[in-house]
Amino acid sequence: MERQAVVLMPYAEETAARTKALAARLDSLQGKTIGIINNGWNCMNVTTDEIRRLLVSDYGVADVIEKKTTASLKLPKPELEDMARRADAVICGMGN
Repeated sequence: MERQAVVLMPYAEETAARTKALAARLDSLQGKTIGIINNGWNCMNVTTDEIRRLLVSDYGVADVIEKKTTASLKLPKPELEDMARRADAVICGMGN
């Protein structure tokens, strides 16, 4: 089955939220692959480690994929496309 995913990035110059439909909500996290986009902001490394631990221990997530960038740069398009192909859902966060 071909995966159809939409990754929405929270910056003003993009209008993806207005032009693309959101992906269907997952029925469960059990056995799923979850992506995390870590922009390195303040405590995001600590936050990412804790999110990963909870997803696996409490929700039965099979795998967590992490992509790193800096707070001042977008995640490069090839990295976004890889995440969309591999992950069932993605957490995009700022570690404030």
